Amino acid sequence: MLKQKTNITNAPNQVREYRSGTDSVRISSLGGFGDVTQNMFVYEFIPSGDASKSQIIIVDCGVGFPEEDAFGVDLQIPDTHYLQDKKDRILGIFITHGHEDHIGAIRFILPILGQNIPVYAPKLAAAFIEARLGEVQIRANLQTYDESTLPIVKGVFTIDPVKVTHSIPDTYHFAITTPMGIFYHGSDFKLDLFPLDGKGADYQHIARIGEGKVIALMSDSLGSDHEGWSPSEGSIAENFKREIVSAKGRVFVTSISSNIVRWAQAIEYGKSVGRKIVIVGFSVDRAISIAKDLGYVTLTETDIVPLERVKNFAENKLLFLVAGFAGQPDSALSKMIMGKHRVKVKSGDKVIFSSPDYIPGTTSNIYNMIDLLSKMGAEVVYGEKEELHVSGHGYQKEHALLINLLKPKYLLPIGGNYRHLKCYQQMAKKLGYNEDQVILPDFDASATFHSNGTVDTNYHISIRKILIDGFGVGDVGTTVLRDRKLLAEDGMFSVVLLMDKESGQLSKPPVILSRGFVFMKENTELMDFLKLEVSNKFKQSTSTPANMDFIREEVQAYLEEIIYKKTGRQPMVLPLVIEV
Repeated sequence: MLKQKTNITNAPNQVREYRSGTDSVRISSLGGFGDVTQNMFVYEFIPSGDASKSQIIIVDCGVGFPEEDAFGVDLQIPDTHYLQDKKDRILGIFITHGHEDHIGAIRFILPILGQNIPVYAPKLAAAFIEARLGEVQIRANLQTYDESTLPIVKGVFTIDPVKVTHSIPDTYHFAITTPMGIFYHGSDFKLDLFPLDGKGADYQHIARIGEGKVIALMSDSLGSDHEGWSPSEGSIAENFKREIVSAKGRVFVTSISSNIVRWAQAIEYGKSVGRKIVIVGFSVDRAISIAKDLGYVTLTETDIVPLERVKNFAENKLLFLVAGFAGQPDSALSKMIMGKHRVKVKSGDKVIFSSPDYIPGTTSNIYNMIDLLSKMGAEVVYGEKEELHVSGHGYQKEHALLINLLKPKYLLPIGGNYRHLKCYQQMAKKLGYNEDQVILPDFDASATFHSNGTVDTNYHISIRKILIDGFGVGDVGTTVLRDRKLLAEDGMFSVVLLMDKESGQLSKPPVILSRGFVFMKENTELMDFLKLEVSNKFKQSTSTPANMDFIREEVQAYLEEIIYKKTGRQPMVLPLVIEV
């Protein structure tokens, strides 16, 4: 744990002096600029143009979520190849808050970069990280900070945590002081004037930072396409309370597991009308347990009913907090819908979705579950229709306030898709910024700030898709995904060719196997045609001695062609040539 009220490195608070003739600070996004998730930013101080002597800190280490056509892929993580030869120069990883797209990759990245690298996180995020690392038996040098922690000095960097508001407690920005000046890392935030916990952003702290030399503001931009001010969390409290209090039967609430604010509300409103709390799903159980230990949720043992005892209570006395809002196949909510859980959703139940405003790849699954629940007779209420969720990301007036307080020379929008970055740029123009002052790097580019006051995006890094599938890290690539896509859409067509070793001719007619392509019993004419074509193509391709690789390639290419002409489909074609 970091000591409070003391400088943990015993270094002076003031910025140390360095010769900065051609110094530079390079900022790279290992998840790629213009991507909402996989947040992992590298700050690299390069003295006198000598990159071999650079010093590095990392801000956040999050996962990305697979798109709906990423067959079987669980997660995507940032590509750390850029850091492979720089591990000894990484001074620390600094976490802004506890959402998965900011902490979820730590368990995969630490073994790659080195488990001794110190990780600094606010207490809620630190508890989430510790729980996740415990699952995979990884020990980390994990230290916590809060608003009373003095700036953390690591090499040439001084990192000053700044309290802000978001859709999760314990969210911070970082004022990162370097020998060149201050870089303000403004990850996910909103400036909620009426937060439910009464703990607003530290505007005075932000204003003090703005009195210094702020070179650049790296700002969350996800809400920049909305005018005005984002609604407060307090603005939906009455709607959310009304939906729970007015329910006649069982109530099910689902949200992202780290949405501690929403779980706390649900528990409070449920208890106010005499409902017992039933927690369903490992991720929600763990999150609520951590939040209870840290004082964010008030929940006693008498408030909770184990699953096996729910039959002992009247239906209007139960409130279920359920994991799986995004339709994950193995989640509690998905199993309930599929009838594979001990709790079955039925007519008369109310299911409340209080889902985050934007997680790529989840929209289709969420609406599919809403449709299925509605067909089952449940009353389903969800954010878009009932105003049960507000954005955790600031709108244009909040961005304008942050910019005016900090007065940075340059703006570098992050945490949004390209359309959000462009909206941020247009908003900044209204504040008097020139287009050149709003930096929009290419996906794989770095923003390099030089000590002479200039900036460029000429430096590019290699960024690959690093996919997590089960226990595999990075062993599923675009080729595997393409094959899975083919199998999912058009199935598989396999032909077994038994070849006489001496003569090089077929010893038996071809054997055809089809999965997900056509039902063979009802397509005997097509199967007979394909057997004949394969036999003829084999005769044309064989020789003495036979070249099995050549035969296989010829038969595969020919089958793909004639199958497409006959059926308009493109199944995966797998010829198998066996010598007998």
